[in-house]
Amino acid sequence: MDIGDKDNSFYARFMANIDAIHDLYIDLYGNHPDNAKQFDKTLETIALSYKERSSSQKKKDNAKLKTNHWFLSNELAGMSLYVDRFCGNIQTLSEKLPYFTHLGVNVLHLMPIFQSPEGESDGGYAVSNFRMVDDRFGSIDDLRMLEKEMSKQGLYLMIDIVLNHTSHKHEWAEKAKKGDKKYQDYFYMYDDRTIPNQFDHTMPEIFPESAPGNFTYIEECKKWVMTVFHQYQWDLNYTNPAVFREMLDNIFF
Repeated sequence: MDIGDKDNSFYARFMANIDAIHDLYIDLYGNHPDNAKQFDKTLETIALSYKERSSSQKKKDNAKLKTNHWFLSNELAGMSLYVDRFCGNIQTLSEKLPYFTHLGVNVLHLMPIFQSPEGESDGGYAVSNFRMVDDRFGSIDDLRMLEKEMSKQGLYLMIDIVLNHTSHKHEWAEKAKKGDKKYQDYFYMYDDRTIPNQFDHTMPEIFPESAPGNFTYIEECKKWVMTVFHQYQWDLNYTNPAVFREMLDNIFF
């Protein structure tokens, strides 16, 4: 990273806040045996993600810094929508931007648009790839073009990133099914019903009729996995700092 020239402002902020970041991290993961290694990787993820930001994004970053808590401004008015139900796809949505301006809307919140299996998507909340837009909405390039056009018109884009769980067809889940211990630790997986039964004493069922229970038996690896919403949605294990770091990387992406 160029800390002596164009990235100097970021570096100064990064170093000024690194102790606070570390303290918060240790509050969460201080007792985890891999906490030191994952903390170093987390810092690297933050730095590299900033380096990869475009010049226009960095310009917006600096503008937001000047207004401090810009997201609390009473000059912002938002709208949430499902892209397919509103206009079909992202390309068409780009053509609708004047409509939002006419309404006085300058923050557009898109409900989940990332890749999810047909028939097991839960409205897009069972994500199988956080870095690919689902075909029915368009492509990642379409999304980038939308963001660029919105930026030109002074509009903010908000994307619903699903952080609590993944699809059982996500790469991590597929590897866990095949017995990869590293990725089994990305989820709440158990060899028998002992701990799941303890959870079930206090955990409510979200969809007791269509998806009863909070755990699903996975035949491929002979384990029980926590599936609070649906059997095809595996809950992520945030007691593992590697999960935190990986999902942070997805957010930055």
